[in-house]
Amino acid sequence: MSEATSRNKIRESIQPFPHVATYPTLWGGELSFEQISEDISPRAAKMLIYQYRVWPQDMPDCLQNGLMYIWQQLVEDHEFLAKMTVRDAAIVVCHRSKSTSIRKQNLRYEYMEDFWAKHDFKHPEEMRIGGLERFKIAGERWATWATLTDIRIDIERAILTIYEQVKDDPVSLLALYAASTCVTSKDLAYVIPGKGEDAIRWRAAAIRDQLRGMLGTLQKQKPTWREKFNSGEVEPAITLLEDHREYIIRHDAIQSLLEGISSSQAAKTFGHNVNTLQYHRRKANAQLAQAYGCTA
Repeated sequence: MSEATSRNKIRESIQPFPHVATYPTLWGGELSFEQISEDISPRAAKMLIYQYRVWPQDMPDCLQNGLMYIWQQLVEDHEFLAKMTVRDAAIVVCHRSKSTSIRKQNLRYEYMEDFWAKHDFKHPEEMRIGGLERFKIAGERWATWATLTDIRIDIERAILTIYEQVKDDPVSLLALYAASTCVTSKDLAYVIPGKGEDAIRWRAAAIRDQLRGMLGTLQKQKPTWREKFNSGEVEPAITLLEDHREYIIRHDAIQSLLEGISSSQAAKTFGHNVNTLQYHRRKANAQLAQAYGCTA
């Protein structure tokens, strides 16, 4: 065989590299990932609905998570689907769909459409603002959520103002963090070597005072029932005490609150179970606040 003939045979045996990568499968031979997805998706979707109880609105995310896992495995192992049937591949997609995580996330939230249908509100966004629906403001009936949102904005602006003042001082930044969160100065003492708890505490105290001055209109204006009682306004408390004279445990709960003793000490004094007495003290506290027309 001449050299020219050999070269021609070699050229004829060379196949062009495919523009789309294909992968061997047990059910359809060499398939592209798009074809694999088209074959797997219907069966996987049916399994997700009937076996995994996936909500229809979550189906695209679940399928995408599962198919992305298939793709990652094919990149690492070209023969990943070579011994799998369509059903086997669909099961893999379902197992990797993260359907359980998505379901748990859905249970934590309520879609506005569902809330609308359940309560028959014409404008549900005005009735449900996350984190604000538990609060009431005296004198406001319709725009409580708007007022509370304005308060949040004012607080955010005040904190940002102080941040601009202290952003170049790491210790003051920690103090701002302690003053605006539940983290204590003791928790932050180890962050900057040589700057202990005291250095952060006094800065945090100064920042709190500055915030109180900036947010003066947000400070509590109405006194509590205890402040009124201690100032000499005792008639509402005595009246409430007399109304519960026959309800012994509630009477004792009110009495212990008025005397300012702890639950454990009151339980020993009046001879009640401490847990039961704590429950009635909470109820009594709310009744006293209502009797005085103020906050607890």
